[in-house]
Amino acid sequence: MPRDLDLDFEFQDEEVSRPRPARPRRPEHPAGRTPSRGGASSRRRKTDTTSIIILIVEIVVFVALLGLFIFLKGKLVDEGGSSSSSASTQESGSTSNGVNVESQDFSLTCTKVQLVMDADNETAALVYFTFVNKTDTPLAMSAVFPASVKQNGADCPEDTNLADVPAEIANKDMQVSGGQSVECCYAFKLSDQTSPLTLTVHDNYSTFTDIGSTEIPIS
Repeated sequence: MPRDLDLDFEFQDEEVSRPRPARPRRPEHPAGRTPSRGGASSRRRKTDTTSIIILIVEIVVFVALLGLFIFLKGKLVDEGGSSSSSASTQESGSTSNGVNVESQDFSLTCTKVQLVMDADNETAALVYFTFVNKTDTPLAMSAVFPASVKQNGADCPEDTNLADVPAEIANKDMQVSGGQSVECCYAFKLSDQTSPLTLTVHDNYSTFTDIGSTEIPIS
């Protein structure tokens, strides 16, 4: 008779039936030597120290360059300011040669100095100027640039008792229109005929100070 087969059969354990994977073998080290972790740490510390040093050097260089830039900028500003100040002084009325003045408003040039005898037979000095008015307002030289003379440290009075009065004497008080010029003259009584004269021009228009002074030998 046919015989039924028993289906309740046993399965073999997988660990037994399947081959176990081989475990990886640790690399063998030379006898007496084991891997050192201290070497990696030392290299890492050296790398960190080098990075810090490089960063410090970069900061120092940046600060130095920034300081140099600020210094050069300040120097350029100072130089620019000095140049502007000089130009402003020149425009407001500065002396270019002794008592000669050239500004945006006026021009004054001392042309000659003569010694003469006045009506009292005393020595006098005639100081001649060329005055140019560049403004739109009529002005006289005596109102803008009055002149004075000293001899031996004392003021020389203006002499009005001349035997021959030059026409230019009156011109110093004459109103000059804008853009025109006039020949002017001042007369001063001297104390002697040998001591040098000190001629000074005063700015009576803008600065109200002495803007030019020069010594004139007469002996």
